[in-house]
Amino acid sequence: METPAPAVPRPVDDARHQQVHDAVRALVREQGAQVSMDAVAERAGCSKQTLYARYGSKQALLMQVLSEESRRAVVLAGVPDAASLRPGLVAFARDHLARLSEPGTIGTARLLTGQAAQFPDEVRALYRIWIDGLQERLATWLRQAMRRGLLRHDDPHSAAELLLGMIVGLDFDRQRFLVPHRDTTDLQTQWAEFAVDSFLRAFAPPVSRT
Repeated sequence: METPAPAVPRPVDDARHQQVHDAVRALVREQGAQVSMDAVAERAGCSKQTLYARYGSKQALLMQVLSEESRRAVVLAGVPDAASLRPGLVAFARDHLARLSEPGTIGTARLLTGQAAQFPDEVRALYRIWIDGLQERLATWLRQAMRRGLLRHDDPHSAAELLLGMIVGLDFDRQRFLVPHRDTTDLQTQWAEFAVDSFLRAFAPPVSRT
């Protein structure tokens, strides 16, 4: 895989960038790791030269656009406190489950799994953007909660991985094997609350003894 050239940052509300963003997102869902600059240019309605001038390389373009998409997908806003800890995590869990239930999500996952042997570098790069990036953002939020005494002190990255596993459960596997899954808001909310409450019990701060 070619080494990405430095890209010039573009604001998310830039009209051309938004067209490129939409094109890349759609093409990754349709083609997985095989996205080409020619296809992006055609879908975005611009020239390939414009893409190279703005982003530097295909890898830099994918990294920038998909990183933006990943950051906007699931957000834990603000600094956690006693009032926002559980509601924030439940909202995060519910949103994560909802996005995993979208038809395009499981379709993209199947596509990338099938392409992993042929395009290992590209598939790993997408994993780093989507999965590692999500875990890192969640770990950062949990670390703040630990420092504020809202959760017991532990490895925040391990805690984030555990929480993500609890949230997803077997639901993504159910989708992969075409059996019924939690595809309604009520079912997703029930499971989100159960997973978060179980996590909070496991990571409850120690009771001070006087």
